[in-house]
Amino acid sequence: MNRRTAIYFFFCFVIIAFTGCLAEEQRPWIKAGYWYAGSESPIPDINSALFTHLICAFAAVNTSTFELSIPPSALQYFSTFTNITKLKNPSLVTLLSIWNGLSATNRSMLGLELSSSPLSSMVSDPSRRKSFIESSIRTARLYGFKGLDLFWVWPQTASDMIHMASLFDEWRAAVESEPRDPNEPKLILTMGVHYSPTCNSVNYPVEKLRKNFDWVHLVTYDYHLPMKEGVAGAPAALYDPRSDLNTDFGIKEWIRREFPVNKLVLGLPFHGYAWTLVGPGNDRIGAPASGLAVTRDGSMSYKYIKWYVRSYKASVVYDANYVTNYCSIGLIWIGFDDVEAIKAKVAYAREKGLTGFNVFQVINDDNWVLSHAAQEDACHHRKTQRLCLIVLLPIVLIAILLALVVCYFRSRGLRPQGVFLLRRMSQSSSEVNASTAQNFEEDTPNLLRFSFGIIRAATDNFSDANKLGEGGYGPVFKGELPNGQVMAVKRLSESSIQGVEEFKNEVTLTARLQHVNLVRLLGFCTDRQEKMLIYEYLPNKNLDYYLFDPIRRRVFDWGKRVKIIEGVCQGLLYLQEYSNFTVIHRDLKGGNILLDAEMNPKISDFGMAKLFRKGKVEANTGRIVGTYGFVPPEYVQHGLYSMKYDVYSFGVVLLQIISSKRISNDNGPNEDWNLSEYAYELWKEGKEFEFIDPILDDSDSLFKTTRCLQVGLLCVQTNPVDRPSMVEVCSMLKSEASSTIPLPRRPAFSAKKDEFSESITPSNRDEVADPFVRQSEEAEGEGALTECWSMNYSNQAAARTNAAPVAVKGAYWPSWFADTLPPSAIETSLFTHIYFAFLSPSNETYKFEVSGSTAALLSNFTMSLSLKRPRVKTLISIGGGGDGPDLYSRMASSSSTRKAFIDSSIALARKFGFDGLDLDWEFPQNPGQMEDFGLLLKEWRAAVNHEARAARRPPLLLTAAVYFAADFFLDEVHRAYPARQISENLDWINAMCYDYHGSWDTSATGAQAAFFDPNSNISSSYGLGSWIRAGVPRKKIIMGLPLYGRTWELKDPNINGIGAAAVGLGPGDEGVLLYHQVVAFNKQNGAEVVYDKTTVSTYSYLGKSWIGYDDVTSTTAKIKLAQSLRLGGYFFWALSYDNNWTISTQASKAWPYGR
Repeated sequence: MNRRTAIYFFFCFVIIAFTGCLAEEQRPWIKAGYWYAGSESPIPDINSALFTHLICAFAAVNTSTFELSIPPSALQYFSTFTNITKLKNPSLVTLLSIWNGLSATNRSMLGLELSSSPLSSMVSDPSRRKSFIESSIRTARLYGFKGLDLFWVWPQTASDMIHMASLFDEWRAAVESEPRDPNEPKLILTMGVHYSPTCNSVNYPVEKLRKNFDWVHLVTYDYHLPMKEGVAGAPAALYDPRSDLNTDFGIKEWIRREFPVNKLVLGLPFHGYAWTLVGPGNDRIGAPASGLAVTRDGSMSYKYIKWYVRSYKASVVYDANYVTNYCSIGLIWIGFDDVEAIKAKVAYAREKGLTGFNVFQVINDDNWVLSHAAQEDACHHRKTQRLCLIVLLPIVLIAILLALVVCYFRSRGLRPQGVFLLRRMSQSSSEVNASTAQNFEEDTPNLLRFSFGIIRAATDNFSDANKLGEGGYGPVFKGELPNGQVMAVKRLSESSIQGVEEFKNEVTLTARLQHVNLVRLLGFCTDRQEKMLIYEYLPNKNLDYYLFDPIRRRVFDWGKRVKIIEGVCQGLLYLQEYSNFTVIHRDLKGGNILLDAEMNPKISDFGMAKLFRKGKVEANTGRIVGTYGFVPPEYVQHGLYSMKYDVYSFGVVLLQIISSKRISNDNGPNEDWNLSEYAYELWKEGKEFEFIDPILDDSDSLFKTTRCLQVGLLCVQTNPVDRPSMVEVCSMLKSEASSTIPLPRRPAFSAKKDEFSESITPSNRDEVADPFVRQSEEAEGEGALTECWSMNYSNQAAARTNAAPVAVKGAYWPSWFADTLPPSAIETSLFTHIYFAFLSPSNETYKFEVSGSTAALLSNFTMSLSLKRPRVKTLISIGGGGDGPDLYSRMASSSSTRKAFIDSSIALARKFGFDGLDLDWEFPQNPGQMEDFGLLLKEWRAAVNHEARAARRPPLLLTAAVYFAADFFLDEVHRAYPARQISENLDWINAMCYDYHGSWDTSATGAQAAFFDPNSNISSSYGLGSWIRAGVPRKKIIMGLPLYGRTWELKDPNINGIGAAAVGLGPGDEGVLLYHQVVAFNKQNGAEVVYDKTTVSTYSYLGKSWIGYDDVTSTTAKIKLAQSLRLGGYFFWALSYDNNWTISTQASKAWPYGR
């Protein structure tokens, strides 16, 4: 081979290798994700720089017109999604996703049959398909989406698949033929499909999918669900050695059906599922489980899972066989994908030649940890490609250059002496920064200019350990100067949509604003083209940190919240009224309300703020920024802002402070109300307490929660004219006369129309419709409107006064205390229902055989109470803990013995004039007995109804005392009550929310009726929640309250909290003291009394004696919690244990209306 041939082959090799690297570098890698419009996370919070495509979900199909339909409450999100997400990532592509509706999708996921669904109905008819297609394209163009996505993952029938194929052809044809600007690209079409091409025994039209869609993203998750499976399964297993329910199998099936891999996108779930294990010891994948855990359907976002893991210090296991993660906390087992699994799956997608990944849903991430993990593989891949280019590109260029030089000199007969390439670097960017810094120093003489070196040293080179969080501007770090001063450093991120404007705004504005409730800016740093802001350090993070954490919010009492409300009010008053300029903050939210060491609030983040000269009250902008949920409608729709912008934001924050609820659109019976509308509906129906955080007690405060609710609703009115000024807001919050506060109309962005809109709209409405009239005109308009409200709402307000939730206020009367508390001494005004406790049937015949003395006691009971005013209803309670479960299990085991028991009980109740019957079977022992219990209730209800019809009288009430939880373990046997039979046949159940700790465990003290327990599920909140999750209507769940305490002897008198080590029982018979005995013990001995907010219970101690019980404070708090859960009421065990009716009186006041 001569030299010329060798050179030729060398050049060919280099060019081929270079071309291969270049082609690989240019191949698109899709990084997509869903954002659900019903979520709590606002659109600006999305880190869109991490994605190439974002999908706004979900629009639906109108079942009348079959056009694409967007819920009214979500329209604001769909209409601005593209513009906002592209601010951080201008190259981002957004798509609009359409699904089958919540109900149909959920049923399909669970494998339940659908008689019909919106998408199935739409695809079945050509004219309906045409309406859908045309409206989908029109809507996508209207709101700036670049593509359409169909999320129909579980088609039901072969007919659906056939009609679906027709839809695909017609949709693609319409997209291709759409009249559009030549510079406007065609709409992208994508689809979410089942992990396998076969779904419900029918096959997708694979060829039509290939032909008509740009790509399909596989729903490679939700393989196992706790609502339908009795084992703890890997919800998104990449591999599964025991079944075909895994991603690898599904992808291979799509490839086998000849679907091109470069149109397949892998689904990544940012969520997991929680199961309740059958027993301890086996917590691996596939362990037996009894059902769901933690949430009502077992689903948990990755963010929630990580919080749960941190809270309980649980260990997360990575299972390489399945490529997934799991953790167990007691009997709770959670399967999900953590960082290791996400990285492995993205690497798998690349290895198989797929074209990218798609996340469901992006807002479920925890500080973008999983999203970054998915990027790392992409970064590694790109680094490899770039290394190839870095190596080969210079070789190619040098080779070509040398060849040219050689040719040139040879043609001239010269030898090359050398080639030099020079480049002058521009200094413009550094000059601009220097100039900018100089201007800042001139404008802000009170601020310090920090060098980059000082900031880097103070933050330990911006270490993760010093990172406090991250916002839209960028990360925030804690720093400490050499003199010991602690500061917070906010550093502009490269991916941030904010920049010079926000930096200058923050520096120039904050330097001039000095108020105790505004965060203080210490200085800035512009070295090395940085834009860093240095603030005073506030150690207690922000308002959201406390409001939305289920543990921290329990100690975030009303006094602390009042301090924050007052402080924010004062801060906004200063900005709007008392500073030299009028300042509109434009981004007021919980995350921007920081808290100092004394929990004083300080408004922060003035990067989006706008400055007005005094006298100017309006402005507009084409750049829409801010956080959705906190942004008023005039700004979203028209870009207009005034002082009423911040009033609106304050109203939302105020509603959040009193409710501890996040911004979301899934409230109300149809899960389509935003937070403000949900608050309004409850306020209108007189159910304010259902909205207010149940842990709050405003009895000792000038600020009342119900008044805050009404003022908050006034602040979030649609028309700015209808919102009060901040001066008026502060005045109304402090006013003790609620009658002087105007009544609000339906708030902005409501799904429903205001039914009173006609009566409250003034005749000159058009004249004051401009939200930015002069202040004097605005005040006049508000006054007229207030007068109109007062006139039109007067009758309605009077009606609302009496519209409070009603309750069962029950109590058991122990018949063995007849001498101590005879029926005639019962204070019946405090109760609605009183139970005679207890009677038992015969151990042989299962009929009631009443002795003469018992008959006299029964007659005296009903006769005495019938003479009392007001009259209460009476019930016979059958059973009790003394009978033991065997008697009732034998009675309920056959239809004949059940009939004997039922007929005898009805005859007994009628004979002695009782209004109802109650069964206290403690407790059915196994699933068979639970089934018998359900049969007993069904037959008992039928007999009661039959007797009532025959005798032409009201039917007897039928209730049951049950365990605190709907399903539970006793003696390592799992038991679950027959919730359906209970719901259908009982008027209500009395859940025994007490006896959680007692003489059976003397190793440690315990809150025997803890409403919350951060360390276990043995709590009323868990138990009552389990009954709700089981499907029992809330109004049929009555919460039990104990009028007694349990006692322990402490091991060490100096360690005396709940859970303190104990060595035995304390004062009282078998470690029990009745409430009046507890009061006497505390008073006579001077015991220390402590109210524990964490468990919502009380305890006292003296020396080694320790008593856990409920007093007036804890009982009142629990009743408010029951109201917030919309339960049916409460009952006491037992009447004679109270201390001069102290607790019974306070309970009746706390829930004034009885049924």
